[in-house]
Amino acid sequence: MNIDEIMVKHAQLEHDLNLALATMERKDEIRRIREEILNNQDHCPHFSEKYNFAIIDGVCPYCGKHL
Repeated sequence: MNIDEIMVKHAQLEHDLNLALATMERKDEIRRIREEILNNQDHCPHFSEKYNFAIIDGVCPYCGKHL
């Protein structure tokens, strides 16, 4: 996965998670989304020469992982 795909997937998964939490989805749906978020974070290199975003407060700007 490249950094663009990671950023797009992160935004989509965060949206899905917020929607699932707001609509009180079943717990297994929330768990599935959270596992996908963790998998996305595992594939993130946490740096990019293309965007050069800074890590603020220990949070990756690309995938949202607390470093």
